[in-house]
Amino acid sequence: MTIKTRMLRGRGQAVARGLITTAVVAAAVLVTGTAASAAGPHFSFTPSFIAYTDSATPNTTTFYPSGDLPVGAHVINGVVHKTRVYFGFDIGGVERARLKTARLAVTDTGAADCTKPHALSARPVAEFTSTNTWKHPPAEAGKAVKAVPESQGCTVHVGFDLTEGLDKALKANAGRLWVEVAVPDGDEPKPAYGRYLWQNDFHLEVTLTNTPPAAPTRLTYSDGTACSDGTYYTGYDLSLNADQTDPDPGDMLTTEIEYWPLTDPGNVTSVPTSQGSGGDGTFGVGFIRASAIAEGTYGWHARTYDQRAYSPWSVTCTFAIDKTAPNMPAVSSVEYPENPPAPTGGSGQPGTFVFTANGSSDVVDFRYGTSPFSLYNRVAADALGGSATVRWTPRGVGEQTLYVASYDRAHNQSPVRAYKFNVRSYGVSVWPIEWAPDPAGSLGVVVTMHFSTQVGNGLTKFGYSVDGGEQHFAPVGADGIADVALPPIRSGEHTLTYSGLDSAGTVRFETSTIFYAVDEPAVESDDVYPIEGSGGGVGVEGVFTVTPFIGTGVQSVEYFTTQDTNPVTVPIDADGKARVHWTPTQTGWTYFWFTVRYTDGTTSSYHSFSTTVND
Repeated sequence: MTIKTRMLRGRGQAVARGLITTAVVAAAVLVTGTAASAAGPHFSFTPSFIAYTDSATPNTTTFYPSGDLPVGAHVINGVVHKTRVYFGFDIGGVERARLKTARLAVTDTGAADCTKPHALSARPVAEFTSTNTWKHPPAEAGKAVKAVPESQGCTVHVGFDLTEGLDKALKANAGRLWVEVAVPDGDEPKPAYGRYLWQNDFHLEVTLTNTPPAAPTRLTYSDGTACSDGTYYTGYDLSLNADQTDPDPGDMLTTEIEYWPLTDPGNVTSVPTSQGSGGDGTFGVGFIRASAIAEGTYGWHARTYDQRAYSPWSVTCTFAIDKTAPNMPAVSSVEYPENPPAPTGGSGQPGTFVFTANGSSDVVDFRYGTSPFSLYNRVAADALGGSATVRWTPRGVGEQTLYVASYDRAHNQSPVRAYKFNVRSYGVSVWPIEWAPDPAGSLGVVVTMHFSTQVGNGLTKFGYSVDGGEQHFAPVGADGIADVALPPIRSGEHTLTYSGLDSAGTVRFETSTIFYAVDEPAVESDDVYPIEGSGGGVGVEGVFTVTPFIGTGVQSVEYFTTQDTNPVTVPIDADGKARVHWTPTQTGWTYFWFTVRYTDGTTSSYHSFSTTVND
C-alpha cells in the first residue's frame, strides 16, 4: 500500500497531499496516565496513535495527521470523501479489577449541516497495522457505541462509553486499546452528516473503583516518639507524622492534620502538610511552630485523602507546649561539699553527688560535666520532679567545678549550676630560690629551698635530706609554705629527698629531685664590650672585673672564649677581685666562660655571656 500524510487546512478547504516512502510515521505524542484532581478520572490518556482512512483513496492511509480530523462524508473539489478516524491508547497501568468506567472524549466541531444530530459512533477494533486502509479496515473487536453530546449546538463535547471495550482489552492483556470513530452506516455517505474532530482534543478517561484509605494508625513526633506513649511535651517546633494506608495501590495520597486546645475543642487549626516515604511506606508530615501558639495541652488527629475519599480520623493524640525552663538544680555531696573550709577527698577518689529538681515538678533528667558547654553526662530523675544520685570522680586536685543542668519533659534546659569544691592533694612542690656563701667561711653554698603544698590539706611539716644525708624537718606555714636554708654544700649537682607529713607523723607524700648548688662568679664590664651587647673593635682593649661568689680560699680566675679556647689565668687583686684585660683580634660575636679556682684545686660554677666586637 502507499502511505500518505495529510495537512488539513481546515473544515471545507482543499486538502494538500504529499507522498512519503517510509513506514508508519513515529511522531505520535504519548501522554501517560497521571492521577487527576479530585473531580476528574484516575487516568486521562491521549492517543499514542492517530490515523484516518478515506474512501476516495481506498488503498492509502494517512498517519498522524495535523489539524482537525474529518469523519463521515465531505465533498472536496467535487469528489466525495468518506473518512474514518482510528486512535490507539496505551493502557498500561490500568487495573482491570478496579475498572469502573472508560469514556472516549472528543470535541465535535460541527457538520456541513449543524441542524443534523451528532451522528458519531466509536467501536473497539483490532490493532491498526500498516496494511489497514479504507478497503482493508481492521477487524471489529466490540460493539459500536453512540456519541453522547454534553450539550446542544454545532461545536460540542461528546463522549463514548468504552468501558466494555477497555475491559475486554485488559482481559486480553493488550497494551493498547484501538478505537474507530465513524459516522454510522446509514448516514456515512451523506455530506450533511460529515463532521470534524477538534485537533489534539482526544482523551480516554478512565475511572477506577475507589475504596477509602484506612485511618492512620502509626502517629509519631519529630523524634520518633509514638502517640501511644502519652502526651508529648515540647517547647520547640515539632513535626506530626501520620502513616498512610490505602487498599487501592497507585492512588495519590495526602494527609490532613488538625489540632485544638483541649480547653477549647471547637478551636480547630489545620496544619500544612507534606508527604514522605520510607522503607515502611508513605506518611504525611505536619509542622507546628511552637513559638506561634500558647503554652497548654493540645489534641490532634490525622486522616488520609486519596483524591476521592477521606479515611476516618485517627485516634486523638495530645501534646503540650511548655516554654518555661525549670529551676536551676540543687547539688550536694558528702565527700565533696561545696566551697569547703579545707580540701576534701583526694586524687582518684570518687564522690557521691545528689542532684535535685529544686522545686520544678516536671524535671525528668539531669546533665552534667566539667564545662557548662559540654554537659555530656546524663542521668534520669528517680521520679518526675525528683532527684538523681551519681558517683563521679574529679579529674584533678585543688579547686574543681561540676556543672549541672536539669531538663523538663519539654526538653527545656535550666540555668547551669556551677558547683565548686576543693579536692585534697598531699603533693609537695620544691625549688631553690636563693644561693649564698657559707657564713662560716667554708667553700660551701647555702641553698634556700621553697617548699609548698595545698593550704589546709592536713600536712604539718616537710621532711628533707640532701644526698642521702641527715633528715631535717620544717613546719608547714598557714599558707602551706616553708622556706628552708639547707646545710652548706659544694657547688654542683645534688639530690634532694623531701616529703610531707601529717600531725600523726604519717608520710603522705615523698619524692626526690635533682638541684644545683651554684657559686659562679659575678662579672662586670667597663662597657667597652658590654655584656650581651656590642662595642670596641679589633685591637681595642676592654676590662672585665670578676668577683668570686665565695671570698675565701680563692686562688685565681680562669677564662676562655670562642676566639681562644686556651684557658687564661688571671691573679686575684688585693680587693679580692680579678681584672681581665681583653683585646680582641677579630670582629664579631664572642662567647666567654669564667670560673674561680680555689686553693684546694677545685673550681666554681661557670659564668658565661657573649659580646660582639664591632667592625
